Amino acid sequence: MSYATPQNLLQWYGAKELAQTATPDDLVVVPAQLMRLTIEGGNRDAFSLEEIASADKALERITAALSEATLLIESYISRRYELPITDTVVQGSPLPRSCGAMARRLLYDDAVPQEVEKRYEHTLGWLRDLANNRADLNLNTTSQGQVGVGLADFENRERIFDNTLLQGFITPRNYQS
Repeated sequence: MSYATPQNLLQWYGAKELAQTATPDDLVVVPAQLMRLTIEGGNRDAFSLEEIASADKALERITAALSEATLLIESYISRRYELPITDTVVQGSPLPRSCGAMARRLLYDDAVPQEVEKRYEHTLGWLRDLANNRADLNLNTTSQGQVGVGLADFENRERIFDNTLLQGFITPRNYQS
């Protein structure tokens, strides 16, 4: 499982950037519209077999970058959280965007724009803080009431001790209200 999807990258960074960065160097750059159709599972009949093969290879690179980014993220978060983290919790956390930023950096290889490198470094810093207990995923509870991973679970039970039961132990001298 990856914390982000090719569809997420398409939404965040656009088909043109993904086509340019994900197409292997030895292949013709995939047209942006074909990259979009490939990621979304659309009809690609208007394109040549060579272009479709290039788009499939580009999607493989995107998927591999997302998997690599997820493994790197897990190497940090596993120090504090039990893995795997549920999809519901992941979607309510910064993990998808962090995974996307890391995968984006991986797709650029050597010619990395300053903005992409900056986001990558920011994500690594956040992961270091997370691993060293200086940041948190805030996994207390989700909107569906599920308890977050690695946290204590409390039940609301009847009180064992109450004021009536403890009255014999409380004297006016040591009781202050």
